[in-house]
Amino acid sequence: MELYPALLQIVRILLSEDDDARTPELLLGVVIETTGADRGFIVVREGGSFEQKFAVRFDRATITDEERRFSRGLVRQAIETRQIVRLSREADAPRFALLESLEASGASTVLVVPLAHGGEVYGTVYVEYGTGGAGGEALRFVAEFADLAGLFLKRAIEREALRRRTQSLERDLFARHDFQGIVAQDPKMIALLKTVAQVADADATVLIRGETGTGKELVARALHVNSPRRGKPCVTLHTLALPGTILESELFGHVKGAFTGADRDRVGRVASAQGGTLFLDEVAEIAPDVQAKLLRFLQFGEIQRVGSDRTERVDVRVIAATHQDLPALVEAGKFRRDLYFRLKVIELEIPPLRERAGDIPLLVEHFLRARWRRPGEQPRWTARAEQALRQHAYPGNVRELAHAVERACILATGPVLDVDLLPPDLTASAASGPAASGPAASGPAASGPAAAPRFSKLSADELEAAREEGAAEAERSFLAALLDRHGGNVSQAARASGLNRTYLQKLLARHRADSDG
Repeated sequence: MELYPALLQIVRILLSEDDDARTPELLLGVVIETTGADRGFIVVREGGSFEQKFAVRFDRATITDEERRFSRGLVRQAIETRQIVRLSREADAPRFALLESLEASGASTVLVVPLAHGGEVYGTVYVEYGTGGAGGEALRFVAEFADLAGLFLKRAIEREALRRRTQSLERDLFARHDFQGIVAQDPKMIALLKTVAQVADADATVLIRGETGTGKELVARALHVNSPRRGKPCVTLHTLALPGTILESELFGHVKGAFTGADRDRVGRVASAQGGTLFLDEVAEIAPDVQAKLLRFLQFGEIQRVGSDRTERVDVRVIAATHQDLPALVEAGKFRRDLYFRLKVIELEIPPLRERAGDIPLLVEHFLRARWRRPGEQPRWTARAEQALRQHAYPGNVRELAHAVERACILATGPVLDVDLLPPDLTASAASGPAASGPAASGPAASGPAAAPRFSKLSADELEAAREEGAAEAERSFLAALLDRHGGNVSQAARASGLNRTYLQKLLARHRADSDG
């Protein structure tokens, strides 16, 4: 065993790797390769139990639950004595036979090495040999490894626990609040939804900004249904292309005879939303004279119908939205500065779809389930279609993606959905590669500034999430193409690919569960 070259390799990994999830597995891989062991993992104490972390050479699709078992007694002994524990089936047969977990795992030798930092033993490295055993060199190596990597592994375990708590909080966020129609896992979207949940109870006006098709109306609805006003009306007014006089009447109502055609009194949208919420879409389009009356309503809670000299008190929360640059319109004199600041008491910005590319697979599956109308058939995308859907820049954002999926569902003649069912502009961007998406490209071929929009914070957590999503996407694409080639016949696909049939079935089941969850 070449002890020092292996330790040098560990030092290099610790110095060069900045991926919290990948580095512990790389380190354990060096330990297993150097000691000649078959597999290993880290065991840490969580509450009153011991949990496996960072398992290496454990194929969860082929290794049984029994084979994954480990001796908690040996782990406890290593932690309490702060000494390496080595147990061999051959040398320690009576004790080995008494440990049911070791018998079940099929191991011949087990090494359990305590991990400590600052006087605290927080876990162990647990290494198993299927045949053979661990000599003195292996013991010295794992002891040196524990000293070198102890602090890093402690912090990696803490970061992993933090990620799990964050994911749990995100699940709790969706469990406790109604975000119907919003499909997201991207960190920027999760942060936005947390803000929505936080401000929903307030009566302050909200300004939602975002490109066309990003889902501003869904966010406005979420603000309403998660507020105390949820039992009252939520009234929407699309202000785009409404002339000033008509818009004023739509907003505030009018009395009979106020203008030609006003043959009866009419209640406006503001009064219709009494006790509830008024959503003003494309607020930047409101004519200047109506802007002044809207400002008065927001300041004093009073409205005056067109043609009437009587004011009415109303209790309405206002949520406004626009895809335009309101500050620029204010500077150009096209939008009132005082109204702008009155609207943006709370400001929410929805990221475009190209900046949350990790949400595309979720959205595709969501729209596919919603739009598919062939009972008894399970639709699936070909690898080419999945690639096209992932690589497109989506200038029309989520709305464009929804329409692309709906188009494919309408034109499909069977359950296999290929690129010929997608809109031509979407397939054209896929044909020209990820770089064709312009500055928003986020595919693997993008480089330099073009790749930045995929990562909002450029953090280790985002990199880990992207890597996990990339691996999952590769598996999904492979499975879709494999089943497509063999007409959905799993046995035939397993034989042709060289995969174990049971393993292939477990892969398929896992991805079905992910898409359903």
